[in-house]
Amino acid sequence: MGTHAVPRFAAQLLLLALAVTGCTAPARYVRPNADLGLISTVAVLPFENVTSDRLSAERVHKIFYTELLSFDAFQVLEPGQVGRALRRDQLDPATLTPEELKKLGEALKVQAFFLGSILEYDEGRTTGTAQSPTVKLQLKLVDAESGTTLWSVVRGAGGATVTARLFGIGGEPASTVASQIIREELARLLR
Repeated sequence: MGTHAVPRFAAQLLLLALAVTGCTAPARYVRPNADLGLISTVAVLPFENVTSDRLSAERVHKIFYTELLSFDAFQVLEPGQVGRALRRDQLDPATLTPEELKKLGEALKVQAFFLGSILEYDEGRTTGTAQSPTVKLQLKLVDAESGTTLWSVVRGAGGATVTARLFGIGGEPASTVASQIIREELARLLR
């Protein structure tokens, strides 16, 4: 092997690893002049699911709720309170209008809502015991008074390492990948 062959081989491996893991840049939005420091009480609405895994929204909602609590940045309503209010008023979290958000916010005494959509959730088994999941989420923070989106991110990730993909060992489950996405995006939002 010549001296140029090693760097070229390393570059090819890096490109292969990026292509295999499906790296894409997240789409992020933060409303200009939004002062999140004024928000003290929030609710997490049930997540919308557009995947074939019918339990992914519930799983990711629980992960999001727990991760949000760990930051201790807001007073977060219990999911049971939110569910009761939605059922009582016969509201679908996926189709709430700004007027319905305002009424729900007043009823729950919250200043903002976190919403989420599960766009992809696949455990993606490969050969052997390696997991190669794909998770893609859309997360939002919406002002309860106006229905205005204060923050939004769409981000996907995979849990398989290059070793897992090449040799069929290792890899993270989809729930761990979802947790990592959520933790990193909340940390970015709340810093």
